[in-house]
Amino acid sequence: MKTFFRLSVIFLLFSASLLLPQKAAAFPEMVRKGYPNCVTCHVSPAGGGVLTEYGREISKDVLATWSGEKENQFLHGAVKLPEILKIGGDLRRIQTYVNSPQFETGKWFLMQANIEAALVTERVTVDASADYDIGNPDTKDDDVWISRRHFVLGQISDEASVRVGKFLKNFGLGVADHTVQIRRGIGWDQGSETYNAEFNYIAEKFAVTTTYVGGRPDDNEVISEKGVALTGSYFIEPAYKIGASFFSGKSNDENTRTIFGPNWSLGFKKIAYWLGEFDLLSQAPKNGKKTIGYVSFNKLGIEVFRGADLYLLHETKKNDTDAKYIDFIGYGPGFQWSPRPHFIFTGQWQKQLRPSANKPRTIDTAYFVAQYSI
Repeated sequence: MKTFFRLSVIFLLFSASLLLPQKAAAFPEMVRKGYPNCVTCHVSPAGGGVLTEYGREISKDVLATWSGEKENQFLHGAVKLPEILKIGGDLRRIQTYVNSPQFETGKWFLMQANIEAALVTERVTVDASADYDIGNPDTKDDDVWISRRHFVLGQISDEASVRVGKFLKNFGLGVADHTVQIRRGIGWDQGSETYNAEFNYIAEKFAVTTTYVGGRPDDNEVISEKGVALTGSYFIEPAYKIGASFFSGKSNDENTRTIFGPNWSLGFKKIAYWLGEFDLLSQAPKNGKKTIGYVSFNKLGIEVFRGADLYLLHETKKNDTDAKYIDFIGYGPGFQWSPRPHFIFTGQWQKQLRPSANKPRTIDTAYFVAQYSI
Protein backbone atom coordinates (compact mmCIF):
# COMPACT_ATOMS: atom_id res chain seq x y z
CA MET A 1 0.00 0.00 0.00
CA LYS A 2 2.85 2.40 0.81
CA THR A 3 4.37 1.67 -2.60
CA PHE A 4 1.04 2.49 -4.23
CA PHE A 5 0.88 5.84 -2.40
CA ARG A 6 4.47 6.69 -3.42
CA LEU A 7 3.67 5.92 -7.04
CA SER A 8 0.50 8.01 -6.76
CA VAL A 9 2.51 10.96 -5.43
CA ILE A 10 4.98 10.72 -8.32
CA PHE A 11 2.15 10.47 -10.86
CA LEU A 12 0.19 13.41 -9.45
CA LEU A 13 3.28 15.60 -9.15
CA PHE A 14 4.22 14.79 -12.71
CA SER A 15 0.67 15.57 -13.85
CA ALA A 16 0.67 18.82 -11.89
CA SER A 17 3.99 19.78 -13.43
CA LEU A 18 2.19 19.95 -16.79
CA LEU A 19 -0.69 22.14 -15.63
CA LEU A 20 0.68 25.33 -17.14
CA PRO A 21 -0.88 26.60 -20.35
CA GLN A 22 1.69 26.11 -23.11
CA LYS A 23 2.34 28.32 -26.12
CA ALA A 24 1.94 25.34 -28.39
CA ALA A 25 -1.71 26.25 -28.83
CA ALA A 26 -4.03 29.16 -29.39
CA PHE A 27 -5.56 31.64 -26.95
CA PRO A 28 -9.24 31.82 -27.94
CA GLU A 29 -9.88 34.23 -25.05
CA MET A 30 -8.70 36.97 -27.41
CA VAL A 31 -12.07 36.81 -29.19
CA ARG A 32 -13.38 39.31 -26.62
CA LYS A 33 -10.91 41.88 -28.00
CA GLY A 34 -12.08 41.23 -31.55
CA TYR A 35 -9.29 38.82 -32.56
CA PRO A 36 -10.96 35.53 -33.64
CA ASN A 37 -8.04 34.50 -35.87
CA CYS A 38 -4.71 33.28 -34.46
CA VAL A 39 -2.74 34.45 -37.53
CA THR A 40 -3.29 38.03 -36.43
CA CYS A 41 -0.66 37.59 -33.72
CA HIS A 42 1.17 34.33 -34.50
CA VAL A 43 3.29 32.91 -37.30
CA SER A 44 1.40 29.60 -37.05
CA PRO A 45 -2.15 29.52 -38.52
CA ALA A 46 -3.27 27.54 -35.45
CA GLY A 47 -1.71 30.03 -33.04
CA GLY A 48 0.92 29.72 -30.35
CA GLY A 49 4.67 29.90 -30.66
CA VAL A 50 6.46 32.78 -32.38
CA LEU A 51 4.69 36.14 -32.42
CA THR A 52 4.42 38.47 -35.38
CA GLU A 53 5.36 42.12 -34.92
CA TYR A 54 1.68 42.92 -34.52
CA GLY A 55 1.40 40.19 -31.91
CA ARG A 56 4.20 41.78 -29.89
CA GLU A 57 2.39 45.11 -30.04
CA ILE A 58 -0.77 43.44 -28.74
CA SER A 59 1.23 41.92 -25.87
CA LYS A 60 2.16 45.47 -24.86
CA ASP A 61 -0.98 47.47 -25.59
CA VAL A 62 -3.68 44.91 -24.74
CA LEU A 63 -2.29 42.11 -22.55
CA ALA A 64 0.12 43.88 -20.17
CA THR A 65 -0.85 46.17 -17.28
CA TRP A 66 2.17 48.45 -17.75
CA SER A 67 4.75 48.72 -20.52
CA GLY A 68 7.53 50.85 -21.98
CA GLU A 69 7.97 51.88 -25.60
CA LYS A 70 10.21 48.96 -26.73
CA GLU A 71 9.69 46.68 -23.76
CA ASN A 72 7.63 44.20 -25.77
CA GLN A 73 10.40 43.51 -28.28
CA PHE A 74 12.79 40.54 -28.32
CA LEU A 75 14.99 40.74 -25.19
CA HIS A 76 13.25 44.03 -24.30
CA GLY A 77 14.62 45.68 -27.45
CA ALA A 78 18.27 45.11 -26.48
CA VAL A 79 18.88 43.22 -29.74
CA LYS A 80 17.34 44.27 -33.06
CA LEU A 81 16.52 41.28 -35.24
CA PRO A 82 16.47 41.24 -39.05
CA GLU A 83 12.98 41.82 -40.38
CA ILE A 84 12.60 38.25 -41.66
CA LEU A 85 13.70 36.63 -38.36
CA LYS A 86 11.25 36.16 -35.47
CA ILE A 87 12.35 34.56 -32.19
CA GLY A 88 10.39 33.55 -29.12
CA GLY A 89 10.78 31.30 -26.12
CA ASP A 90 9.80 30.74 -22.50
CA LEU A 91 11.18 29.92 -19.07
CA ARG A 92 8.67 28.64 -16.51
CA ARG A 93 8.81 27.59 -12.88
CA ILE A 94 5.85 26.00 -11.15
CA GLN A 95 4.65 25.42 -7.61
CA THR A 96 2.38 22.38 -7.47
CA TYR A 97 -0.02 21.26 -4.75
CA VAL A 98 -2.00 18.02 -4.43
CA ASN A 99 -4.28 17.09 -1.53
CA SER A 100 -5.95 13.67 -1.65
CA PRO A 101 -7.50 11.50 1.07
CA GLN A 102 -4.15 9.65 1.33
CA PHE A 103 -1.54 12.42 1.17
CA GLU A 104 -0.75 16.13 0.78
CA THR A 105 2.27 17.25 -1.20
CA GLY A 106 3.77 20.06 -3.28
CA LYS A 107 6.89 20.95 -5.26
CA TRP A 108 8.61 24.03 -6.75
CA PHE A 109 10.77 23.43 -9.83
CA LEU A 110 11.73 24.43 -13.37
CA MET A 111 9.12 22.94 -15.68
CA GLN A 112 9.95 24.36 -19.10
CA ALA A 113 12.63 26.08 -21.15
CA ASN A 114 12.35 26.49 -24.89
CA ILE A 115 13.28 28.72 -27.80
CA GLU A 116 11.60 28.95 -31.19
CA ALA A 117 12.68 30.78 -34.34
CA ALA A 118 10.96 31.50 -37.63
CA LEU A 119 12.23 32.84 -40.95
CA VAL A 120 9.28 34.70 -42.46
CA THR A 121 9.03 35.87 -46.04
CA GLU A 122 6.02 36.96 -48.06
CA ARG A 123 5.29 33.43 -49.32
CA VAL A 124 7.31 30.98 -47.22
CA THR A 125 7.83 30.55 -43.48
CA VAL A 126 10.23 28.09 -41.84
CA ASP A 127 9.74 27.53 -38.10
CA ALA A 128 11.47 25.29 -35.53
CA SER A 129 11.61 25.00 -31.75
CA ALA A 130 14.19 23.60 -29.34
CA ASP A 131 12.48 22.38 -26.16
CA TYR A 132 13.96 21.22 -22.86
CA ASP A 133 12.00 18.07 -22.05
CA ILE A 134 12.21 17.68 -18.28
CA GLY A 135 10.46 14.30 -18.04
CA ASN A 136 10.20 13.29 -14.38
CA PRO A 137 10.78 16.45 -12.28
CA ASP A 138 12.37 14.39 -9.50
CA THR A 139 15.35 13.29 -11.61
CA LYS A 140 17.60 14.85 -14.24
CA ASP A 141 18.60 11.57 -15.88
CA ASP A 142 15.76 11.79 -18.41
CA ASP A 143 16.15 15.51 -19.23
CA VAL A 144 16.77 16.00 -22.96
CA TRP A 145 16.53 18.67 -25.66
CA ILE A 146 14.00 17.91 -28.38
CA SER A 147 12.06 19.78 -31.05
CA ARG A 148 8.32 19.62 -30.37
CA ARG A 149 7.45 21.68 -33.41
CA HIS A 150 9.01 22.38 -36.79
CA PHE A 151 7.28 23.12 -40.06
CA VAL A 152 7.37 24.82 -43.44
CA LEU A 153 4.42 27.07 -44.31
CA GLY A 154 3.59 28.12 -47.86
CA GLN A 155 1.25 31.09 -48.36
CA ILE A 156 -0.80 30.38 -51.48
CA SER A 157 -2.88 33.55 -51.21
CA ASP A 158 -3.95 36.03 -48.53
CA GLU A 159 -6.48 33.47 -47.30
CA ALA A 160 -5.01 30.07 -48.21
CA SER A 161 -1.88 28.34 -46.88
CA VAL A 162 -0.32 24.89 -46.66
CA ARG A 163 1.75 23.73 -43.69
CA VAL A 164 3.87 20.56 -43.51
CA GLY A 165 5.88 19.36 -40.52
CA LYS A 166 5.58 18.32 -36.89
CA PHE A 167 2.92 20.06 -34.79
CA LEU A 168 -0.31 19.46 -32.88
CA LYS A 169 -3.34 18.74 -35.05
CA ASN A 170 -5.82 21.60 -35.40
CA PHE A 171 -8.95 20.53 -33.50
CA GLY A 172 -11.58 22.28 -31.41
CA LEU A 173 -10.74 25.32 -29.33
CA GLY A 174 -7.05 24.44 -29.17
CA VAL A 175 -6.78 26.02 -25.72
CA ALA A 176 -3.32 26.64 -24.33
CA ASP A 177 -3.81 24.56 -21.17
CA HIS A 178 -2.95 21.10 -22.47
CA THR A 179 -4.08 19.31 -19.28
CA VAL A 180 -7.79 19.97 -19.80
CA GLN A 181 -10.06 17.11 -20.83
CA ILE A 182 -10.56 18.37 -24.39
CA ARG A 183 -6.80 17.90 -24.83
CA ARG A 184 -5.19 15.52 -22.35
CA GLY A 185 -8.50 13.77 -21.77
CA ILE A 186 -8.56 12.56 -25.39
CA GLY A 187 -4.83 11.96 -25.67
CA TRP A 188 -3.82 15.22 -27.36
CA ASP A 189 -1.51 16.44 -24.64
CA GLN A 190 1.83 18.18 -25.05
CA GLY A 191 4.11 15.52 -26.49
CA SER A 192 1.42 14.17 -28.85
CA GLU A 193 2.70 16.24 -31.79
CA THR A 194 2.64 14.33 -35.09
CA TYR A 195 3.90 14.86 -38.62
CA ASN A 196 1.07 16.43 -40.57
CA ALA A 197 0.10 18.08 -43.84
CA GLU A 198 -2.40 20.90 -43.27
CA PHE A 199 -4.44 23.16 -45.54
CA ASN A 200 -5.89 26.39 -44.10
CA TYR A 201 -8.36 28.81 -45.60
CA ILE A 202 -8.88 31.79 -43.29
CA ALA A 203 -11.26 34.46 -44.55
CA GLU A 204 -12.83 37.46 -42.83
CA LYS A 205 -15.96 35.62 -41.72
CA PHE A 206 -14.96 31.96 -41.62
CA ALA A 207 -12.04 29.54 -41.44
CA VAL A 208 -11.60 25.95 -42.61
CA THR A 209 -8.72 23.56 -41.91
CA THR A 210 -8.10 20.10 -43.35
CA THR A 211 -5.27 18.03 -41.90
CA TYR A 212 -3.77 14.71 -42.89
CA VAL A 213 -2.34 13.33 -39.63
CA GLY A 214 0.71 11.22 -40.40
CA GLY A 215 1.63 9.93 -36.94
CA ARG A 216 5.28 9.54 -35.88
CA PRO A 217 7.18 7.76 -38.69
CA ASP A 218 10.42 8.91 -37.04
CA ASP A 219 9.77 6.82 -33.90
CA ASN A 220 7.83 3.56 -34.14
CA GLU A 221 7.96 3.08 -30.35
CA VAL A 222 5.69 6.08 -29.79
CA ILE A 223 1.95 5.37 -29.82
CA SER A 224 0.50 7.79 -32.37
CA GLU A 225 -2.47 8.11 -34.69
CA LYS A 226 -2.85 8.47 -38.42
CA GLY A 227 -6.03 9.93 -39.84
CA VAL A 228 -7.85 13.04 -40.98
CA ALA A 229 -8.97 16.10 -39.02
CA LEU A 230 -11.45 18.73 -40.21
CA THR A 231 -12.29 21.99 -38.47
CA GLY A 232 -14.54 24.86 -39.42
CA SER A 233 -15.55 28.08 -37.70
CA TYR A 234 -17.73 31.08 -38.42
CA PHE A 235 -17.18 34.57 -37.01
CA ILE A 236 -20.20 36.58 -35.90
CA GLU A 237 -19.91 40.26 -35.02
CA PRO A 238 -18.93 41.74 -32.73
CA ALA A 239 -16.93 39.00 -31.00
CA TYR A 240 -18.59 35.62 -31.40
CA LYS A 241 -17.02 32.53 -32.96
CA ILE A 242 -18.75 29.17 -33.36
CA GLY A 243 -17.26 26.03 -34.86
CA ALA A 244 -17.14 22.26 -35.13
CA SER A 245 -14.37 19.69 -35.47
CA PHE A 246 -14.10 16.10 -36.69
CA PHE A 247 -11.32 13.52 -36.45
CA SER A 248 -11.14 9.92 -37.61
CA GLY A 249 -8.02 7.86 -37.25
CA LYS A 250 -6.24 4.71 -36.18
CA SER A 251 -3.24 4.37 -33.89
CA ASN A 252 -0.28 2.08 -34.44
CA ASP A 253 -1.61 -0.13 -31.61
CA GLU A 254 -4.75 -0.57 -33.76
CA ASN A 255 -7.14 1.56 -31.72
CA THR A 256 -9.69 3.22 -34.00
CA ARG A 257 -11.28 6.52 -32.91
CA THR A 258 -13.79 9.04 -34.19
CA ILE A 259 -14.18 12.35 -32.37
CA PHE A 260 -16.70 15.05 -33.23
CA GLY A 261 -18.16 18.09 -31.54
CA PRO A 262 -19.05 21.79 -31.51
CA ASN A 263 -17.07 24.60 -29.87
CA TRP A 264 -17.65 28.28 -29.22
CA SER A 265 -15.72 31.40 -28.22
CA LEU A 266 -17.99 34.26 -27.15
CA GLY A 267 -16.77 37.70 -26.13
CA PHE A 268 -18.79 40.26 -24.19
CA LYS A 269 -18.13 44.01 -23.92
CA LYS A 270 -14.39 43.42 -24.64
CA ILE A 271 -13.79 42.26 -21.05
CA ALA A 272 -15.60 38.92 -20.57
CA TYR A 273 -15.64 35.63 -22.44
CA TRP A 274 -17.16 32.15 -22.50
CA LEU A 275 -15.20 29.31 -24.08
CA GLY A 276 -16.93 25.98 -24.55
CA GLU A 277 -16.44 22.63 -26.27
CA PHE A 278 -18.28 19.31 -26.23
CA ASP A 279 -16.90 16.25 -28.03
CA LEU A 280 -18.34 12.77 -28.57
CA LEU A 281 -15.75 9.98 -28.65
CA SER A 282 -16.23 6.63 -30.38
CA GLN A 283 -13.41 4.19 -29.58
CA ALA A 284 -12.85 0.66 -30.90
CA PRO A 285 -9.73 -1.10 -29.59
CA LYS A 286 -8.33 -4.13 -31.41
CA ASN A 287 -9.26 -6.42 -28.51
CA GLY A 288 -12.23 -4.99 -26.66
CA LYS A 289 -15.69 -3.56 -27.02
CA LYS A 290 -16.54 -0.37 -28.83
CA THR A 291 -17.44 2.49 -26.48
CA ILE A 292 -19.11 5.86 -26.81
CA GLY A 293 -18.01 8.62 -24.45
CA TYR A 294 -17.68 12.37 -24.19
CA VAL A 295 -15.62 15.26 -22.85
CA SER A 296 -16.77 18.79 -22.06
CA PHE A 297 -15.07 22.09 -21.27
CA ASN A 298 -16.45 25.44 -20.11
CA LYS A 299 -14.44 28.49 -19.09
CA LEU A 300 -15.94 31.83 -18.01
CA GLY A 301 -13.52 34.72 -17.59
CA ILE A 302 -13.46 38.47 -17.01
CA GLU A 303 -10.76 41.12 -17.21
CA VAL A 304 -10.65 42.92 -13.83
CA PHE A 305 -8.10 45.42 -15.16
CA ARG A 306 -5.82 45.44 -18.19
CA GLY A 307 -3.57 42.41 -18.13
CA ALA A 308 -5.38 40.63 -15.27
CA ASP A 309 -8.09 37.98 -15.71
CA LEU A 310 -10.16 35.94 -13.28
CA TYR A 311 -11.94 32.83 -14.51
CA LEU A 312 -14.04 29.80 -13.55
CA LEU A 313 -13.42 26.41 -15.15
CA HIS A 314 -15.64 23.31 -15.38
CA GLU A 315 -14.86 20.13 -17.30
CA THR A 316 -16.00 16.50 -17.47
CA LYS A 317 -14.99 13.23 -19.06
CA LYS A 318 -16.71 9.86 -19.40
CA ASN A 319 -15.04 7.18 -21.52
CA ASP A 320 -18.10 4.91 -21.65
CA THR A 321 -21.63 6.23 -21.29
CA ASP A 322 -22.71 2.77 -20.07
CA ALA A 323 -20.31 2.90 -17.10
CA LYS A 324 -21.66 3.53 -13.61
CA TYR A 325 -19.31 6.38 -12.69
CA ILE A 326 -18.07 9.38 -14.59
CA ASP A 327 -14.29 9.34 -15.14
CA PHE A 328 -13.56 12.98 -14.31
CA ILE A 329 -15.24 16.11 -13.02
CA GLY A 330 -13.17 19.20 -12.32
CA TYR A 331 -14.11 22.74 -11.38
CA GLY A 332 -12.59 25.79 -9.73
CA PRO A 333 -11.27 29.35 -10.09
CA GLY A 334 -8.07 30.68 -11.62
CA PHE A 335 -6.25 33.86 -12.55
CA GLN A 336 -3.69 35.13 -15.03
CA TRP A 337 -1.77 38.41 -14.74
CA SER A 338 0.79 39.96 -17.05
CA PRO A 339 2.12 43.00 -15.15
CA ARG A 340 4.56 43.85 -17.94
CA PRO A 341 5.41 42.39 -21.37
CA HIS A 342 7.40 39.12 -21.09
CA PHE A 343 6.09 38.31 -17.58
CA ILE A 344 3.01 36.18 -16.84
CA PHE A 345 1.82 34.79 -13.51
CA THR A 346 -0.85 32.09 -13.54
CA GLY A 347 -2.64 30.27 -10.74
CA GLN A 348 -5.48 27.78 -10.54
CA TRP A 349 -7.25 25.66 -7.93
CA GLN A 350 -9.45 22.75 -8.94
CA LYS A 351 -11.65 20.29 -7.10
CA GLN A 352 -11.47 17.00 -9.00
CA LEU A 353 -13.57 13.87 -8.82
CA ARG A 354 -11.68 10.85 -10.15
CA PRO A 355 -12.48 7.11 -10.30
CA SER A 356 -11.01 4.60 -7.84
CA ALA A 357 -11.43 0.91 -7.11
CA ASN A 358 -14.75 1.22 -5.25
CA LYS A 359 -16.12 4.72 -5.81
CA PRO A 360 -14.98 8.15 -7.10
CA ARG A 361 -12.56 10.04 -4.84
CA THR A 362 -12.10 13.79 -4.43
CA ILE A 363 -8.73 15.47 -4.94
CA ASP A 364 -7.72 19.12 -4.56
CA THR A 365 -5.09 20.31 -7.02
CA ALA A 366 -3.53 23.74 -7.44
CA TYR A 367 -0.58 25.39 -9.14
CA PHE A 368 1.20 28.72 -9.41
CA VAL A 369 3.42 29.47 -12.40
CA ALA A 370 5.95 32.23 -12.97
CA GLN A 371 6.77 32.68 -16.66
CA TYR A 372 9.28 34.80 -18.56
CA SER A 373 9.07 35.06 -22.37
CA ILE A 374 12.03 36.35 -24.36
